[in-house]
Formats: sequence, C-alpha cells, structure tokens
Amino acid sequence: MYNFKKLLLFLTAFTCVSAYAQSLIVTGKVVDSEGYEVIGSSVTVKGLTGTGTVTDINGNFTLKINDASKDILVFSYVGMITQEVKVNKQRVINVTLQANTVMLDEVVAIGYATVKRKDLTGSVASISSQELIKIPVSDVTQALSGRMAGVLVQQSEGAPGASVSIRVRGGISITQSNDPLYIIDGFPSEDGMSTIDPAEIETIDVLKDASATAIYGARGANGVVVITTKNGSKSSGKATVNFDAYWGAKTLAKKLDVLSPYEFVKLDYERTLWRIGNGDTSSDGMEAWKKRYGEYSDLESNYISRKGIDWQEETLGRTALTQNYRISVSGKTDKMNYSLAYSYYDEEGAMVYSSNKKHNISFNINHAVSNWLTINSRISYDQMRIEGMGTSENTDRFNKMQHIIQYRPTIGIQGADADLLFGEDPILADDSGNVMQNPLISAAEEINNREWRTFQANGGATIKLWKGFSFRSTVGMRYQTRRNDIFYGADSQTAKRSSIYGSITNIESSSLQNSNVLSYSWKNSSHDVAIMAGHEFVTKWTRQFSAGATQFPNDEIGLADLSLGTPSTPTSNENYDDKLLSFFTRVNYAHMNRYLFTASIRADGSSKFGKNNKWGYFPAVSAAWRLSEETFIKNIGIFSDLKLRIGYGLAGNNRINNYQSLAIMSSVTAASGNGAQAGYASNQVPNPDLKWEANKTFNLGMDFGFINQRITFSPEFYINRSSNLLLDAKLPYSSGYQSMIINAGETQNIGIDLTLNTVNISNKNFTWNTSITFSHNKNKVNRLTGESIQLYLANFGYSGAGASHQIGVGQPLGQFYGYVTEGLYQVSDFDYDPTTQKYTLKEGIPYHGDKASIQPGYWKFKNVDGSEDNLITENDKTVIGNASPNFYGGINNTFAYKNFDLSIFLTYSYGGEVLNATKLTNTKTALTNKNVLAIASETNRWVTINNDGNIITDPEELATVNAGKTVACFDDNGSNNTYIHSWAIEDASFLKLSNVTLGYTFPKRIINKIGLSKLRVYATGNNLFTWSPYTGFDPEVSTMSSPLTPGVDFGAYPRSRSFVFGINVSF
Repeated sequence: MYNFKKLLLFLTAFTCVSAYAQSLIVTGKVVDSEGYEVIGSSVTVKGLTGTGTVTDINGNFTLKINDASKDILVFSYVGMITQEVKVNKQRVINVTLQANTVMLDEVVAIGYATVKRKDLTGSVASISSQELIKIPVSDVTQALSGRMAGVLVQQSEGAPGASVSIRVRGGISITQSNDPLYIIDGFPSEDGMSTIDPAEIETIDVLKDASATAIYGARGANGVVVITTKNGSKSSGKATVNFDAYWGAKTLAKKLDVLSPYEFVKLDYERTLWRIGNGDTSSDGMEAWKKRYGEYSDLESNYISRKGIDWQEETLGRTALTQNYRISVSGKTDKMNYSLAYSYYDEEGAMVYSSNKKHNISFNINHAVSNWLTINSRISYDQMRIEGMGTSENTDRFNKMQHIIQYRPTIGIQGADADLLFGEDPILADDSGNVMQNPLISAAEEINNREWRTFQANGGATIKLWKGFSFRSTVGMRYQTRRNDIFYGADSQTAKRSSIYGSITNIESSSLQNSNVLSYSWKNSSHDVAIMAGHEFVTKWTRQFSAGATQFPNDEIGLADLSLGTPSTPTSNENYDDKLLSFFTRVNYAHMNRYLFTASIRADGSSKFGKNNKWGYFPAVSAAWRLSEETFIKNIGIFSDLKLRIGYGLAGNNRINNYQSLAIMSSVTAASGNGAQAGYASNQVPNPDLKWEANKTFNLGMDFGFINQRITFSPEFYINRSSNLLLDAKLPYSSGYQSMIINAGETQNIGIDLTLNTVNISNKNFTWNTSITFSHNKNKVNRLTGESIQLYLANFGYSGAGASHQIGVGQPLGQFYGYVTEGLYQVSDFDYDPTTQKYTLKEGIPYHGDKASIQPGYWKFKNVDGSEDNLITENDKTVIGNASPNFYGGINNTFAYKNFDLSIFLTYSYGGEVLNATKLTNTKTALTNKNVLAIASETNRWVTINNDGNIITDPEELATVNAGKTVACFDDNGSNNTYIHSWAIEDASFLKLSNVTLGYTFPKRIINKIGLSKLRVYATGNNLFTWSPYTGFDPEVSTMSSPLTPGVDFGAYPRSRSFVFGINVSF
C-alpha cells in the first residue's frame, strides 16, 4: 500500500510537470510587407475551434497554447495571404503578412483568351459561381440584376420562362435587337442563358466596351456575355459526388385592387341609369337590372359583406411549387479533370395550368495527353418545356389579364357567386358583342406549349509548338428543335366565336463553328508580350414548318392529327442559311508590370449583308497605367492598387433577319379578266449596300484599392456612338412596298458605372462584406432617316390613339407620347342653364372634339401648342415620360458568423416611367357589365348619382360630390375613348428587397464521421418587398416585344414572392 501511494504521487507530479512543459504563453507582432502594423489580424490554433485572438492597435497579440511542441498558429487577415507557423516552443513569434493578390490575379475571359484582372485594360464585369449559387432561379440571367454596373437586366413579366433582357450600357439599336452576344465555352448561344443549368456555370464575364468586344466584330456592339462552365474538381484526388436540391413555394407578390361586389353593383346601377338616360336601347333596362341585383335601397344589405369571386385569387392565387435536383460527379488527376452532371427543374406558374420544366445533362473533360498536347470537350443536352397561356399575349378584349380584372365578381340575387366559376357568364358581352371568356375556362381551354431541345458538342486541342508558341483549334456544333403547340378547345372563346383551332410550328436549326488560334508569349523582367492571330468560320441553317387547322369535329384528339380539321392557312415551310467568316488578331504588351497596352482588329464577312458591303473591319486599342507600381505612389502608402484604364474601339451589330439585302419573291394572286391568276411578285426592295451597325466606344476607368484590397472602387465613364443604324424605314404607298431595311441614323449613349466593394468587419468569427453597383446612362438620337420625329404605337388595342412612343432627333429613346392630362373638367368650367339643364364650356378653356358635347367629368388636356382657338389636336401631343431610368444598381451585404452565412441583396432604380396600359384599359367605367380597377371606385371616379341613387341635377351638388376626382365620367370613358395621356404614365422608381439567403455549413469534424465532405442547408426568399409609387403589379415590366415601344405594362403576368429551402451535399 505504501509503495502504491508513492507511485501515485510520482505519476501525479510527472503529469503536472509535463502539462506545464507543454503549455505556453506566446506573444508577438503582425506587420505587413511595408512594416505597418496589421490591426485585427486573426491568430488561431490550427484545428481547434473557439481558440484564438486578434491583434491590437499596435499589431501585438498574446495567446496561450496547450502544446508548445505540436501546435501550429494560423495568422490571417482580409486581403493578405494566410500564414501558418509551428510554435516549436517559441515564446515570441513575429509574422510579416504578404498582400494577397488573388483578387487582382482573378482570371477574366476577354474573348479567345483570358487575362488576370490586374492586367485588364478594357471594361469587364464579372460574377462567380459562389455568388450565383445563392440565388435559386431557372434562368441565371435573372440573378444578374443589380450585380454588375452598366448591365440592366429586366424580365418582361412573371410568367414561367418569360423573356429576360440584358442591356449593356443602354443598347445601340432603334428597330433591331439590343441583346448582347452570348458565348458559352467559346461558342455562341442564341437562347442566352435560359436553357443552361445555373449550377453548371463557373463564371460570367460581361464585356462592356468596344475595346473588349471588338474581338467579336460584327456581333459585339451590344456587349458580350462570356459564360465559362465548370470542368471538374479543383483539387486532385478521388472523385467527388455533389447533390444539390431545393424546394420552394411562391405566391403573388401583389394583387391589383378591383371593385368589391358592393362597389361593382353600385357602379353597374349608375352605368345602367346613364345608358337609359342616353337613350341606349341595347341596354336591358332598369327592371332587368333590379331582377339581377335587387333594389338599389337593398344594395348595402345584400352586398356590403358579400365576398364575391376574387378572379385574381382563382386564376393566379395558388401556392405554386418549385423543385430542383442536381447530381454531379467531378474529379481531377495530375493530367485530367472531368465533370458529369444532371439536373431537373420543375416550376409551377402562378397562373393555373402553367409550368416550366427543364432537364440538363452535361459532360466536361480536360486531358493533358502529353506535355505538348491538351484536349478538352463538352457535351450537353438541354430540354425545356413551358406550358400554359400567359396574360399579355393578345390585344384589347382577348388579353387574359383584362378578363381576370373585368369579369364581374358577383352573380347577383339569383344564385350563388360560386356559380360563376363553373361556366360562362352570358351577360358579360364586351364592347364588340363577343362573349367575354371566363378566365378559368380560358386557362384550361387555351393551350400554348413551347418546347426547346438543344444538343451541343464542342471540343478543342491545344498544342505547344515550341517555346512561347501554341496553337489551339476548336470545333463545335449545336442542334436545336423548337416546337410551339397552340390549341383552342371546344369551350374556348375562339371555338365559340368560330370553331376549334389548332396549330403546330416546328423550328429546326443547327450551327457549326470552327476556330483556329495561334498564340505567342514572351516575358522577361521588364517586358511581357502576348500575341494571337485567329480564323473562325460559323455556318447556320434554320428550317421552319407551320400548319394550322379549324373545324375539328371535337377536341378529344387535339393536335395529334391536324388532318381531322380544315386547313386554316396555307402550310408554311421556310429555310434560312447564313455564314460568317472571320480573321482576327490581338496584341497584349506590359512593361515593368506598370504600363499595359492592348490592340486588336477583326475582319468579318457575312452573308447577311449586301454584295457591296460583305466585309467589315473592327479595330480596338486600350491601355492602362498601374500607378500603384510607381515609387511615388507607393511612398504615399494609401493604395494597394491604383490603375488608370483608357480604351477606344469599334464593334458591329448584325442582328437582322437573313436575306434583307436581296429581292424576295412571294406567291400572289392577281385579277386576270374575269378570273384570278396565280403568280410571283417581289415583296422586298433589294439593298446591295446594306451593312452592319457600327458602335464606336470610348471608355475611361480607374481602379482603386485600399487597405490591402479591403476597399476597392472602380468608376468608369463611357461614350458610345452608333452609326449606320439598321432601320426598318417606312416607304410611300406609291412604291408598292411597306418598308425596307436601310443603314441610316445615329444614336449616342453617355454614362458612368461605379462598383464599390468593402470588407467592413473581419475577425476570426465574423465577417461583413458589402458590394454596391451604380449605373447611369443617357441616350440620344443624333440622326434619323426621313422625318426628324417618328411616332409608333404599342399594340394594346388602342388603334385609334395615334401613337404611344416618339423617337426624335436630339431626343432620348424610350419616350412616351400623348396628351398632358390636367385632371377633369369641373363644374366651374361651364356655364349652366337651369332651364335646359345644359352645361356650356366657358370661353378660353381648352377642349377636344366637339365643344358642345364637352361635359363636366370629361378628361381635360393641356393646350400645349397654345392655339388661340383652344382646340386640342394632334399638335398638342408631346413627350409625357421616358422608360429609361436615371440610374439603377444593387446593394449586396454578406455576413458570416462561424458556420452561418447570410446575404441580403437589394436592387434599386430611380427616374424611369411606365405606361400603365393595364390601368388605362381597365378603368373604362362605361363598358357594360364589366368590373374595373379600384382606382375607378366612386371615391376616384366622376359620379352622377347621389346616395339615394338619383341622378344629380344640381350643379353645386355635382361639384361637391366630385371634388378632387381623377377618373373621367361615363361619356368620356368608353371603348371609343382611346386617349394616351399622362394620367397613365407612372413613376417606376423602386427599391426592392430582391433576395435574402441564410445558410449553415456543418463542421467537417461532424460530417466527416458520416462520410460527407460538405453539408450546407439554406433558406432563401426572393422578391420579398418592393417600395415603389407604381400602382401596377411590378415596376420592372415591359410587355411589348418591339424595341420601339419599351416600358409598357399591358396585362403583365404578375411576379411572385418565393421561399426556398435547399441543401448542398458533397461525398
């Protein structure tokens, strides 16, 4: 027992001595490469969580460690390279951290090559997969909104698969497409990014100025979006299996207020009295109205608490589900990396019977065959199917949103309101006498299905010839089929007006591209030279077939057999071919890593243009001065990066249809004696001088970096002048033609782009980063062909309105055109004769139409031209707004606390306007039996009855009741009163909480035990809140497809607010 006690005492003492020998207090100081203290540097023990400290104001630290022999200290700071130092029983450890040039060494795609961002001389905006993965969307274009300065992203509406447009620095064209060129892994994509799986993208680089885009020649004038896909694991070792999934639900972000059943019935009562008073015999009279809705004195008791039918809720109010699954296998060895991925996306639309489904499969491989040969290949198949009608396809009375808003909310006293859900309402005849469609039946009976199937394969080989020389050859092919099925069933509006109708359109296209590039690079201590010269050939063919039929015996078979119907239109079969042959070269030179120079030129020969202008030449030059490498700047000790960039270049736009320069013959039927003779005639004026639009760009930019890139700021100023615009010029009727494509006109865009990135807080447990973008663009038309002022009408059923948009020399694009509204005519504007009970407009007050017919409550327009007779004419129409914002951008804040991450992203826009055609067409109170938006309630509209339901005959009472009213009376608010005026122009400025994502990444020490290398879960909310004065669904809207009529909201499919839960797993 005594010996045991001695042994225990010895072991205890030994343990204590050992423990004391292993633990240690370490002190030290952390400085940067210039010897300045690094304040707030994180000092932790490798492998141990919850231990560590940060340096104080003098860069000093004190840290107790447990194992002086084995522990390793980790020193880290934002913008600097992390260092690891083994303690090895040292009591004092001083560390010098070097600047981390990763941000400056970030690789940027510039067309046929890549450069480090620090060597960039042009204007390029970039976004990486780390940012994209936080935004679960079907079309990655949506995720770019507000994240890149100078890049305006706008979704036309909220329908599944709705088009998303990108405008780089304003766009240059007036009548042709302003879409940028999309390049995916070196090959063009005509579908933008709509079919590609967002999770497959590694980086997106947007080339903004001509010094960067000129290398793409005739296709680069509207900017170039270069997409680089993932090609394998970033680290060598065994294969990694990744599984990503998310599930979501979405509901309408906003509904438009319409009249309640009580308000509607009261309106219809007043409307019926008005019609009877005007001698309208087509109305079924007050007795019929009472039979339908009851006595006026009973309206409040019958309808004030009656819910009625909310047609927006019935058609658009469902909780739509979204699901996405992606599985990939990737790996890397010393000589090869690869990636195989499959994804499935399924999205229900807010509108019943609408959806979007996508399948994507891709395989990427890169293989270093030898030290002189590397090959790569990418094969992908994408399938997208969009089902269901939208809300804005058709004009006026067939517009789906118009039916949803105008369908009456109550059936009256003769039945239950729910009866309206299951059949057509026979009393709802529109202004042309055609039956208005129950929106639920319309959605079920009108089929509009679109499907894209795209197969793409490309590959390349890079050969190292001899020192400094390499040759790369790439070949790619793309094959796509597009099918559009339209079918109007037996219960559809079309079938009831005529017959069952169906049509099929098939478009088949294929393209082949071959690029060959010879490169040379040489570098010593003072000079760095890179030269490349290349050749490219692109050929494409398109085949289109369409057929339609009516008079189907029933709708059971649908489109399975068109021969069951009667051909409605001649079968169409069209073929198109175009080719592009190109030669290009570029030189990059850097002297002492300070003075950078880039020059390029491309020659394009295109089959699209006239025989006199087949070839175009597109030069560019840019330079940069890295001032931060100069001694006099280094001595200041403020900048971690300072670079001045300047560039000038010429790029082209060839976005026109094929054969526009040629004389086209088409079949015609002409009178011949007493009969008709079939033959052919020219339907297009040839233009052998047709050529590309040319965009000359000047760009001046600065890149600032402070506190080891903890703060970066990049302002840019640009001037884009575009000439030889491809205009669809109108021709006189005497020519026998309507229009022809010519080169005429000139536009100008001047603007600034600002990008600010900051690391606000960074320590061992918490980081906070902010990114802000700001863009301002001002455009102007310098020259037009023909008249200096040209007018265009957006197609929303206002055929008698004259015009909705104006384009004029010396004026900006996107201008709305119409009358200036000065409210409504008030009773005080008239002389009243109590004997005849007639109102006569006073002298000196402007009027439109017949002066004698003007009554209190009519729309009142401004006498803009100052005519002495005060008659409002076409000369009084003027510019009443502009669709282009004054400035726009985004604010992104990302936070990380231990294993939690949070991002909050806002987008904003200020100064643009929208022509709210939905409001204009759905506040027409005179249309029989139709409901209207709540903005036309009795609180806002001119009323003609008092609370007892009697016509107001006393002018003082009429004036009192209608003080401050803003919506015209029945007489000036019917189907024939199609004015476009400033009342419908609304401020579209907004601040939007676009995205909030909260995620948690599980510690590796936990997930490694179950065989996982990564496990992250997250929740995301999209389109959460919008602060805007705009009264429509969403201020980010443009439902017209023509670039001549932007900023119109006519029946736009409303956007949804979505909530998503997701998981990222790696094995």
